[in-house]
Amino acid sequence: MQDLIKSLLEPLVENIKKVKIDETQEGSNIKYTIHIPKKDIAKVIGKEGRMIKSIKNLVKIRSIKEGSFTTIEVEEA
Repeated sequence: MQDLIKSLLEPLVENIKKVKIDETQEGSNIKYTIHIPKKDIAKVIGKEGRMIKSIKNLVKIRSIKEGSFTTIEVEEA
């Protein structure tokens, strides 16, 4: 799942190596915390939050197919 998130974030950030993804799992619930550099956070969130909502929806679809529940949080690195 982290590969999917990284591939979705790659065109939005200047340097994908500075993006850190933490994974926390409790049963079938998985929480991803994405740490993004300050200068790239606006691009990832997008206008009115549309970009991050799209990323969350794509990850949610994949997690449903895998039989889990996924949440994503974005934090400034």
